[in-house]
Amino acid sequence: MRSALFALFAAVGVLPLGPVALAANPPLRSSNYAIDVFQGPVLAPVRVSGLAGAYAPLAEGVEGIGVNTAAPAARSLYSTKYVDYDLSLGFTFPNSLRDTDFDNNGKVGFAYKDFLFTQMGGLIQWGPWGVGGLASLQNYTLGLDANGQLLQLSMTRFQLQLARALLDRELVVGVGLRAVSLGIDAGEETKTNLASMFGINVEAGALWTPLALPMRAALSLRAPVQGRLLPGSPTPADADGNVRVAGLYLPSSVKLPWEIEAGFAYQFGPRPLQIAWGPDREEQYRILPRGKLLLTGSVLISGAVSNAIGFESFLSQQLERSGRRVVFSPRVGAEIEPIENRLQLRLGSYLEPSRFDGIQPRLHGTAGVELRLFRWSVFGLTSPETSWRINSFIDVSRLYLAWGVGAGIWH
Repeated sequence: MRSALFALFAAVGVLPLGPVALAANPPLRSSNYAIDVFQGPVLAPVRVSGLAGAYAPLAEGVEGIGVNTAAPAARSLYSTKYVDYDLSLGFTFPNSLRDTDFDNNGKVGFAYKDFLFTQMGGLIQWGPWGVGGLASLQNYTLGLDANGQLLQLSMTRFQLQLARALLDRELVVGVGLRAVSLGIDAGEETKTNLASMFGINVEAGALWTPLALPMRAALSLRAPVQGRLLPGSPTPADADGNVRVAGLYLPSSVKLPWEIEAGFAYQFGPRPLQIAWGPDREEQYRILPRGKLLLTGSVLISGAVSNAIGFESFLSQQLERSGRRVVFSPRVGAEIEPIENRLQLRLGSYLEPSRFDGIQPRLHGTAGVELRLFRWSVFGLTSPETSWRINSFIDVSRLYLAWGVGAGIWH
């Protein structure tokens, strides 16, 4: 799993596919609302995006943490050491999202131009155990306050998980915590916190990996999270319960909806999906055949939240209701290696629901490619037999076009 340590992060871009008109929404006039923390498009590492997000039944590496709580203890075929690890880091830049309908609310663009999306995480495995964490950060620059200090807003989602493989590693189970926070700070070099909100709850998941069958099945359950203003906040609520910072009415809470995610994967061809753990595992992996056709599918069910608006609506301070109903996002993907030990291709599709009234779901099509390049030991840091690869993906839908490129170790 150490490939990500030497991998370059994926650079993701998103472009508009056309304009759309949207009626003006009334302005916010109080803090009597919540933020619906929901992400519709798949923003993930290159392989996951190429498979249209249908990664829950695979759940390998740090990228698996976001879709399956059992991921920290799920071993990849090439993981042969008793102690192993994985690291991941990725960015989405301002100009890549500015002119797209990112949250599928029928409106193109973001309220603020200066922002950065970051995802980082890591995991460590020892024997049948694994522990891992993932953080997804959204940072916005709001401008200057009355005293000339720079104001910055951050929204962060965290996941921390502990997992264990059971029954000869054919069943992996995990438990974890998921959290959400929102903060506003003033200043650049020395930051002063003006307001903070935080909430936390639990999640659990399982992954079935039968040695006798080239298949996997997954299920994860995530409890809803509600973050509220922390006690002792520098900016307390007024007599009417309103909290206003930098000209923004802050919400009474931030809410992650409950989620259920289930998936199934089946691999055709001579290459297995899993091999038995033992002293000869490294040799088994080395002689494995390469031919395969991997089919994977999953569905993500997200619950409703009450009295909520979207994050973009919060930034623009407009009342546009979000999350009033339960939504479903089915996802399917396929992966094949047409040129053995040289080229992998991926195709996928997923339905992105809208959390906003009157907006229809949109269907995405995804594709990806991964190419093995050459051997290089990186000046002795890796084995002389280490092969390097480049990969990329594209994600197309109505008013949405995403693409990404990356590099790392070929397995």
